[in-house]
Amino acid sequence: MIKYFNRNRILFFLSLIVYLLVNSLFVLKYGSRQNFVSQYLLLFLYIGMVGFGLYFINKRKEVINKAKHFKYYFLGGSLVVFIAFVLINIFIDGNTLNTDRWSAMEVTIQSVLNGEYPYMVKDHLDQTSSNLPGLFYIGLPFYLIKDVGLLQPFVFLLMSFLLFKFKASSYDKLLVLFLFLVSPAYLWEVFAKSDLMSNVILLVLFLFFWSHTYKGGNFKNPILLAFFCAFFVLTRVVVVIPLTLFLFGGFIKSSVITKLKFVVSFLAFILIISLPFLITIPDFETVVKHNPFNHQTRYAPKILQGLFIMLPFVIALRINTIQSTIKYSFLLFAVLLFLTLAINSVEEGFNNNLYGNLFDISYLGMIIPFSIFSIVLDFKNKKNTMHA
Repeated sequence: MIKYFNRNRILFFLSLIVYLLVNSLFVLKYGSRQNFVSQYLLLFLYIGMVGFGLYFINKRKEVINKAKHFKYYFLGGSLVVFIAFVLINIFIDGNTLNTDRWSAMEVTIQSVLNGEYPYMVKDHLDQTSSNLPGLFYIGLPFYLIKDVGLLQPFVFLLMSFLLFKFKASSYDKLLVLFLFLVSPAYLWEVFAKSDLMSNVILLVLFLFFWSHTYKGGNFKNPILLAFFCAFFVLTRVVVVIPLTLFLFGGFIKSSVITKLKFVVSFLAFILIISLPFLITIPDFETVVKHNPFNHQTRYAPKILQGLFIMLPFVIALRINTIQSTIKYSFLLFAVLLFLTLAINSVEEGFNNNLYGNLFDISYLGMIIPFSIFSIVLDFKNKKNTMHA
């Protein structure tokens, strides 16, 4: 029991440190683009604000948990933030941004709807898209209402609603909301109209939902599970890491019939979901030269990526809870992304990677949802473990 407690305490502090480290890099990078206050003073103030906020929320835990109308305050506050995010999206002209996630999604959707091969079409920064087919479907409703940037506010609204429905303490819910809203990495996603962290948040919400719906057996509905796995795998390759951690142990233990249903359905759904893209392919040579994987794998060494795709298969045999899935996902993402940054920094210099364009630090944002839920799952009160 003592060893378990100490191990979880260490993981909690590691989650908090990584959360602060990722956000500190954003403060340093974007704080340097103004001349009013030193970015180091901003960093000091930011860490102090987060520390004070966590201390205050923890001190008021009993009051928060006993608040009779907390759920209305939570929903009301979430709605105010949602409206603020929508207004931010409306007032920021995407064409003035030096990031092209929103326009990459837009040109991908537009190209596929027009029957064009999407990976040869340039966005507003004269770059080609790396969007896999799953992102096409995620962004399509917002494209149809003429603004793909609205994806982020609506994912926030969905997350808030599901937090409201989670059987967790009011304290836990407030803590999750607080950690997202004081995260510069997350706020950057909103201002930049990026889809990256929203993609990860949707995956995490799915993991919690599925874990609750099919308690004690993730493969009770292998065909529906195969659909969601195919869909998420076709958003970003790295989602294979948490999906493998979550499912591989159960897959090994399932019956032969269940395995066949899952594998056959998964492959079939991969084909069906990808079909609108496949019918736009002009020839094989074009696919070799222009494909999304050239973009998605350009920062990390191929050997490193292969290793971190394989590791979850080993780890998954030793875990069986959603809590373990979240925590090991956090560890693997943190090690992979910081190791990639370290390798790039040794080769090209840390400042060139942080302040220049040699490494896209927004990829570090993928760690944030896992670090936040790792913190909350173990923050002072194990009895309030979150589940749907």
